[in-house]
Amino acid sequence: MKKTFFISLIIAIVLIGSLTALDIALPIVFAITFIFTFLFIFTPQLYYMYFSQDVNKIERFMQKNLKQPLIALYYGIANEDDKLVSDSMEKVLEKYKKPHHQAIFKTIYSLYKKDYTEMKKYVNDIKPLPYQYYYEGIIAINEGDFSKAEEIVGKMEIVWMKYELKAALERESGRHEKAKSSAERALENAKGLQKYIIYKHNAREFLR
Repeated sequence: MKKTFFISLIIAIVLIGSLTALDIALPIVFAITFIFTFLFIFTPQLYYMYFSQDVNKIERFMQKNLKQPLIALYYGIANEDDKLVSDSMEKVLEKYKKPHHQAIFKTIYSLYKKDYTEMKKYVNDIKPLPYQYYYEGIIAINEGDFSKAEEIVGKMEIVWMKYELKAALERESGRHEKAKSSAERALENAKGLQKYIIYKHNAREFLR
């Protein structure tokens, strides 16, 4: 992080000097400098969190950024590190105060603990709706309500969610080869931190 800060500072100084030499008005100089510096600092982070397809690079990115509670939470869940999950969950809830944020993080934590009764307390407050449907599908599967789960799978538009639910449903129904195939499809269509979590989950479920 210190290295990024110093590089961004050098970029800012160079940009200010270069743009000022071109007789560009100072407010425009500062605006351009701010935009370029912001992109330099945050673009790599956004890429690995939401767009990268390379699991190894995502893992290295997460390991370098475990001081960030959200990244630590996802890393802890992926690697079943109970202490890291518990500690980072506390910080995440302190940071994200909006009701729908609280709902989804508490749902994720309850799922990690396999407490499906607790999940049901929060799932109706989750936004956006596809995420609510996804966790409703997980609850339905674990309650043995396969018909409801199949109905939810049918209306899922986010591909990785659809195939993650299909994999769980097929696994619970004893169709292990189909479950593995669906899990692979989920992994293919996921990106960023979600891809990493699915990758680690699949490794535990299908390679042990």
